Amino acid sequence: MELNIRGKNVKVSEDRRELIHKKLGNLNHYLESINEATVELSSENTRKSDERLVVEMTVRTNGTLMRAEERDHDLSNALDRVHAKMQRQMSRYKERRVDRKRRLPLPTNEAVDALEPTPPPPPRLATASERNSDYLPVKIKTFEVNPIVSDEAIEQMELLGHDFFVFLDAETKEISVVYRRDDGYYGLLRPSIAF
Repeated sequence: MELNIRGKNVKVSEDRRELIHKKLGNLNHYLESINEATVELSSENTRKSDERLVVEMTVRTNGTLMRAEERDHDLSNALDRVHAKMQRQMSRYKERRVDRKRRLPLPTNEAVDALEPTPPPPPRLATASERNSDYLPVKIKTFEVNPIVSDEAIEQMELLGHDFFVFLDAETKEISVVYRRDDGYYGLLRPSIAF
């Protein structure tokens, strides 16, 4: 597994790189299909000394993202906790993949090929003078979508630790959104075009 290590407002020394490789470099033993792994190390200016270093790890495997983040004044402790979180996510991911293979037939290549993506028009970013406006985006993220069913989207949302997840619904062939409701259940948004 290739481990990309970046520093954000903190210098990643060779000693820190070696420690990160030692603590996180063996995660492909738990999940062999890791396509990409990135560790970002940053620091926070807080009053609490135990939340000084931030370690964020993102793993991409077969179109699925897994993410873990920990804060600690000691890099080794933060890396140990990120490793434990990532290991739990990978185990849960593998269990759900096995369960899904037993339950659902996989889509055929023809069904996947029929979903040719059309690129959206480029969005307009806010200029420096407009950034005070509440309605203009200041950051845009572009991401690939693969056709999945809603329970896979919920799984992906949980693995990322987000409150919502945008996906291409394999059943309806439309962009949909799953989200976590305040009552602990999940919601599904299926937009329809009004003319």
